[in-house]
Amino acid sequence: MRHTLVALGALTLLLSAPARAQDPAPVAEPSLARPLPVEAKRLVPHRDSMTVLVSNQPMGTSVWGLEKLGDGFVTHENTTIGTGMSQTTTVEMTKSGEPRRVTQSGMMRDIPGGINIAYANGRVTGTVDAVTSTGPKHFAVDTTVPAGTVDDNAVQALLPSLPWAKGAGWNFWMYSAGTNAVTEMVLYVIAEEMAMVPAGAFDAYRVRLSGGATDVEFLILKRAPHTVLKVEMSGAPLKFELVSSSGLQ
Repeated sequence: MRHTLVALGALTLLLSAPARAQDPAPVAEPSLARPLPVEAKRLVPHRDSMTVLVSNQPMGTSVWGLEKLGDGFVTHENTTIGTGMSQTTTVEMTKSGEPRRVTQSGMMRDIPGGINIAYANGRVTGTVDAVTSTGPKHFAVDTTVPAGTVDDNAVQALLPSLPWAKGAGWNFWMYSAGTNAVTEMVLYVIAEEMAMVPAGAFDAYRVRLSGGATDVEFLILKRAPHTVLKVEMSGAPLKFELVSSSGLQ
């Protein structure tokens, strides 16, 4: 993942320069990537509210919601950090978690940005207005994606649907509109620990997502519904911690 600030779900307006549209690069060895083993029965409507911490100080909020939409699902995310960043994202997905459409709008340092892309027939097409370190950039998207590719804005929404257990891990393809690139990612359990968040204390798996420019770690509730309890980015003073969830029992 090639983002410069916020963790999964509040990501793609904060971008490095986009790569040239292209098919996934060939690899020296056969890829281990496979579609994530999404269990549709675990994708149940819920609403999660998280506090955003910068250097351990509360600086904003991030609210997630998942709903049924026809024969699939839609996830909504709204994140605000201080006075400099706000973002709203909607991802429409099939019942197996594959993306259909992603729309995103927001502001970063008073510069507007947005995404409007659609997935169909092994391609992703649309437009991106990115906020980069050198200013706003507008570019078109028309890129081949492998079967089972996950949109980077949908990763956090799909985590509760996976069959988590000690030693669990998967390789999968992820597309980021911000860089217009497909990357093979690795998602795996690295530890078990007690998660202390505003919503309470919970037995959790610590899960690492690697393969991009920055690793992201999640604390995920060990028992169903495998709620995301905390999100942390490697090397960044940024955390998301669960305050409340309609899915917790």
